[in-house]
Amino acid sequence: MIEIRGLWKRFGDRLALEPLDLTVATREVVALVGPNAAGKSTTLRMLAGILAPSGGGATVAGRDVVIDAVAARRALGYLPQKLGVPPTTVVGDLLELVAAVRGVPAAEARAILAGAGLGDRGNATLAELSGGQRQRLLLACATLGDVRALLLDEPSISLDVDGAEEVRAAIRAAVRRGAAVLFASHHLQDVALLADRIVVMVNGRVTATGTLAALAAAAGIPWRDGGEAVDPPIERIYRVLVKRGREHARSGPLHLVQGDAA
Repeated sequence: MIEIRGLWKRFGDRLALEPLDLTVATREVVALVGPNAAGKSTTLRMLAGILAPSGGGATVAGRDVVIDAVAARRALGYLPQKLGVPPTTVVGDLLELVAAVRGVPAAEARAILAGAGLGDRGNATLAELSGGQRQRLLLACATLGDVRALLLDEPSISLDVDGAEEVRAAIRAAVRRGAAVLFASHHLQDVALLADRIVVMVNGRVTATGTLAALAAAAGIPWRDGGEAVDPPIERIYRVLVKRGREHARSGPLHLVQGDAA
């Protein structure tokens, strides 16, 4: 559904993203993790058509994000870190605006709002919603239309425990409807609970990629899937792999750790 082949980006003299190869299949969730300036948001913004790539290419639902940009954008929903919508914006007005741009009937938009548990909040302003409700609304807007892929940049940013779980539930619902999801997050609990695969990025390059179990093995950290109750030490795994990525950046050629994709 999302295919990235040798995508890279330079800002002046700074290489923000080294050539990246990555695929995200239908109903798959892939997380991008790493410190600030790792290239996570840059990747998402190029896929969304906000930034022009310096080289390489990418497709969403078979549509090239540069050559066939309009069709690619119709097939994806994008949630940035900051939307820039005034807090006085009325929920129903925002949804109707996005629906009109997407060519979605108003009745369908209202149904999506109800499905997000916000059917009774159409006359409320964004300021009157909780953090979790706001993010659920924005996710609902991002899924309007024939959306095949979701690009989410810090979807649980600044949310409390309950709000973060509301957002995770909304993402799971989008996956059940058939979306491919690529998200960037510093919220490692989201990564552990949502991601089928994890991509660790440091200074614009991928340092490790695979399942959580594969990354735990790569980091040399014991991890056991206890069945329904899984509590992996993801913060330790993350710190080890990020430190290793920084050391590779200083010492020379990078050796990628490739985990299975199950």
